Amino acid sequence: MQKQFIDMFTQSTETAMEAGRKIAELNMRTIERVLQTQADIAATYMDMATKGMTMFSKAKGMQELINGQAELSREFSERSMEILRKGMTVANESGSEYSTLVQEGVKTAQERIAEATKATLKAA
Repeated sequence: MQKQFIDMFTQSTETAMEAGRKIAELNMRTIERVLQTQADIAATYMDMATKGMTMFSKAKGMQELINGQAELSREFSERSMEILRKGMTVANESGSEYSTLVQEGVKTAQERIAEATKATLKAA
């Protein structure tokens, strides 16, 4: 009987270690994707600042400056929206993966509890 409990404990420990490994991998993937999104944002701001400075230095009049700023604003908005879409995709995909891991964990825990209950009732 003790061997059965030891085996169940060992199996539960292995399952918990595997779940921890999966969560760590998901955390790393998510962090990498979030950091890439942040890098994209920084690159966009730097690019827009460079283009803005160039535009100010080359503009030949107020109307050209206003038109340049309008074009720069449009481009910045488009790029920002694309980064936002990518960020939302990362959040949704990561959330779904975390949800799946939790569901798997709950299912496994229920199975382990059922096994332990059977073993305890059998021993009694």
